[in-house]
Amino acid sequence: MSDAARPQKLDLGTSPARTALTGMKSTSTSSPETPDHTDEVLRSVYTPHGTAQSRRARREDTVETDDDMSPRRPNSSRKPLFARTWVRFLVMILAILVILGSIAGALGFYTYTVAMELKAQAEEAEVLGQSAYDAFKAQNLPGAQAGLDSVKNKLVDIRATYNKLSFYGSIPIASAYYNDGIHGLNAADAGVNAGIKSLAAVTPYADVLGFTGEGTFTGGTAEDRLKLILQTLQKITPELDEIGADLNTVETELATINPDRYPESVGGTFIRPRIIQAQELSAGAAAALTEFRPVIEQLPSVAGADGERKKYFVLFQNDNELRPTGGFLTAYSVIFVENGKVTPEKSDDIYELDKKFNKRIPIPPILGKYLTTESYYNLRDMNIDPDFKKSMEEFLTNYNLVPGEPKDIDGIIAVDTQVLTDLVRVLGPVEIPGYGTFSAENDPKCDCPQIIYALSEIITRPTPYIRQDRKGILGPMMGALLQKAYSAPKTQWPQLFEIAWKDVQARHAQFYFFDETHQAAAEKVNAAGRLVKDPNAEDFMAIIDANLGGAKSNLFVTYEVAQEVSAPENGVINKKVAITYKNSRRGDNCNLEAGLLCLNSRLRDWNRIYLPKGSQLISSQGYREGSVKTTDEGDFTIVEGEFFLDPLSQAKLQLEYTVPYTNQEDYKIKLWKQGGISPVPVTFDVNGGQEEVLMDKDILFTTKF
Repeated sequence: MSDAARPQKLDLGTSPARTALTGMKSTSTSSPETPDHTDEVLRSVYTPHGTAQSRRARREDTVETDDDMSPRRPNSSRKPLFARTWVRFLVMILAILVILGSIAGALGFYTYTVAMELKAQAEEAEVLGQSAYDAFKAQNLPGAQAGLDSVKNKLVDIRATYNKLSFYGSIPIASAYYNDGIHGLNAADAGVNAGIKSLAAVTPYADVLGFTGEGTFTGGTAEDRLKLILQTLQKITPELDEIGADLNTVETELATINPDRYPESVGGTFIRPRIIQAQELSAGAAAALTEFRPVIEQLPSVAGADGERKKYFVLFQNDNELRPTGGFLTAYSVIFVENGKVTPEKSDDIYELDKKFNKRIPIPPILGKYLTTESYYNLRDMNIDPDFKKSMEEFLTNYNLVPGEPKDIDGIIAVDTQVLTDLVRVLGPVEIPGYGTFSAENDPKCDCPQIIYALSEIITRPTPYIRQDRKGILGPMMGALLQKAYSAPKTQWPQLFEIAWKDVQARHAQFYFFDETHQAAAEKVNAAGRLVKDPNAEDFMAIIDANLGGAKSNLFVTYEVAQEVSAPENGVINKKVAITYKNSRRGDNCNLEAGLLCLNSRLRDWNRIYLPKGSQLISSQGYREGSVKTTDEGDFTIVEGEFFLDPLSQAKLQLEYTVPYTNQEDYKIKLWKQGGISPVPVTFDVNGGQEEVLMDKDILFTTKF
């Protein structure tokens, strides 16, 4: 028992002790007129029943007076009885407190012992969990599985130790904290079970995904392995159900814990933030599985499994000449996909397609203003809506009017130059007969990847003669890259999967499927380029730029955004936004007679900013005079205008506006990333607090006001 909890000897000779127990204030000097009975009262309590002499002395010393200041003999024993009862009551309380202190001391010591045991076990579990995580990162599947099995066994020990504190479950207040621990353990068990089942589901694909371990697809060619993968993907749905149930258990158990019951930190260790983080991660994991499940279910069909061949129309977007969906539509190809194997059917320059497009559609005014050589609306310009599906619906409607082109297609896929660069970066240089070798190495001529400069030389450089099929290289290049991917060693497959997913999330690759279930799956994982509001955020921003007659200058243009946000007032927030564009390279000689490669010249930019519907523009600066206007479209209010940006210069757009906003506690905004652009730094100053995010994909940014 600790000294603090041990009963202490009461010193009756001290004035404070006497005063505390009797309520009678002792004077420093006694007098016959004011006798001090404190000692006798205390002795009567602490000496069982008292002695006869002491009882008699007390009776004799108690006298009666005619007034309050003179002695008198009592008429009854009421006052002494009250004094004795009152003092005994106090002593009883004191005794109870001493007993409780003793119990608390013993309980505290016991709890401390159990807590130290739990701490040691939790640290061991953390080490085992980190080991499993490190093994997974190192693509060591057996090591990750062994690590999770060890964590599962350690959790059994932790629960047994924690049950030693089960009596806290019946104690008011303390029971809430004890039950939080139970919920945490339940969540941990379910989380480990989900991890073990997930690894079991991945095991058959270990070889393909680059993991060590006994995979099912170790034999045959890459095409054989792809075929087997697509066939077996259809069989793992029941496993996904079990994993999803475990993840839902994790989310439910953690959601019952109230973070506000806990301090921000204890001894330098964050408590409340970790609880909140765990709750957010669990919700994210469950949501991710929900989102990915349709993809896993539909991927075999999309990739032409079981011999059901698919045909897709592929558009190449030149992001160095930026357009709303991600780039100028420069070339196209038609491909077959069967059991995961891609076979090109044909490819051509987009201008050849436009030659056969005979419908005369008036060109949109904004395009006609700067594309002065164009009289009508061409297929190559039909991506002015940043929503990929909406643009492709318009494109497809008019493409179907072109005679002699494939019509039995199952969807449209768009890729930009970043996809080509990433593939070459992983697979290595690719050689194309008749065109040369292409790589991702930096070319000092443009301070850009060699493949970009080489393609620009082939496709863009003016010549004194008419070049036939100047964009015909894209078809052979795609074929060469696919062949190299199929023959790639298994160590490169994880990188290929990783860059493919990264490019999809950054909208360097976008998909529009005619089958509704395929399209829904693509939209679930943000692969369809849809411009939609996030129901979890009241604020929204999408910055959409279109290069209308500025050569390939977007290769050298970057921009950054600074947002200043005030706290909500009267149902709105006030925002001040600055967008700074920079062109980092000198201009090229773009005189056609010079015959030189023209990449960088004055950028004529059509800029649109999508905001929540109901936003009100207060002021704007940096746009060309008379070009600014606002319109409402669906869920958005759009502010649009035009500006010029010369080589080796910068342009700054500044806007002030209000946004309808009701959440008084949190500021949430969905940042929508345009296809074809590099990551954008975005700085927030929310009610005086500054934070920065990198918009390399769609971002949901949240902070407190």
